[in-house]
Amino acid sequence: MSLIRFNLLLLTIGVCLSAMTPQASLLMKSFHQFGQSPYSDQLKELVQIKLETGAQVDEVLKLIQELLDSLKSDQFSIKNISELEDDLSKLNTDLANANVLIQTLAELLVILRETIITYEKQLSILNEQEQFIRNARAADVKAYNRRVESANKVINALNLIIQKLSKAVDEQTTDENRQAILAQIHSECHEQFGPNHPITILVKLTTRFDVPTVQRILEKLEQIRDAATKSLNEDIAAEEVASTNFDNSMTEIETLRKRLSTDLENLNQQFNDKFNQQKIVLAQKEQLLIDIPITEELLQLTKEQKEQYHQAYISRQTQRLAEIDVVQKAYNLVFDHVDSVKKSEDLTAKLNS
Repeated sequence: MSLIRFNLLLLTIGVCLSAMTPQASLLMKSFHQFGQSPYSDQLKELVQIKLETGAQVDEVLKLIQELLDSLKSDQFSIKNISELEDDLSKLNTDLANANVLIQTLAELLVILRETIITYEKQLSILNEQEQFIRNARAADVKAYNRRVESANKVINALNLIIQKLSKAVDEQTTDENRQAILAQIHSECHEQFGPNHPITILVKLTTRFDVPTVQRILEKLEQIRDAATKSLNEDIAAEEVASTNFDNSMTEIETLRKRLSTDLENLNQQFNDKFNQQKIVLAQKEQLLIDIPITEELLQLTKEQKEQYHQAYISRQTQRLAEIDVVQKAYNLVFDHVDSVKKSEDLTAKLNS
């Protein structure tokens, strides 16, 4: 039921309860200029009944204004498919961007994985080098300790031999005591160094020569002792340098290991971040692959219905425009009538005053 017919039904109930005023009668005569149409006839009938039930012209104007607003807000519009086209275009763009990002992330993950493997190998090699250096250092220290022990043994023995030989060649020492001392020295060397040791052989010779010869042998033994002492001191100095170099190497290795470990940790974090990002983008792509066919189907259905919407729009829009035109003319007519009456009343009031 249209708004006019609904109002007619309500107003007909009280049509006989009141008479139309002179102003209302004048207004109704103005409606005769309207063209003949079912809608304009209904509108005139509504206005007439409203006036006959005692309504003021202002009330009629308000009623027509409400009817006009209702018609304008109820105009039928074509469904705009451009929104669907925009949505589909955006979805396809998002899908293309997702594919590019997935490819980029895949390539980056390969690079990060290879870099991580390289760093892991470098750390492994560094640990192996450290262990090799430590093992070599331990072997060097062990050999050094053996050399020092052997050198001290030789030097101490030589000092003792030299001391006894010096007593043996002393002028106050008798030949008998000299021979006894030399025999004792030879026995000690034989026991300490072995029968084939150069010192043992050299001391053995002292038992066969005179005092001047023994003195020359004594001088030779002193030279051997001094050379052994010098060699020991050089070995000790070299050991100190080797110890310092070892400590420096361990410090450098530890510094390098910390840097490689930090870099490796950062690389693993980057790999995990990119891997998680890839999973998110893959999930987004799966959703896009679901949304795009749905949107395409909806767009196709909308396009197929476009002609039907268009025809319905033309028919309904034409009708609504005609109705709006009739109501707008009625509104203008009543408005002009109200304005005219108001001006007439104002003029009469001035004349009376």
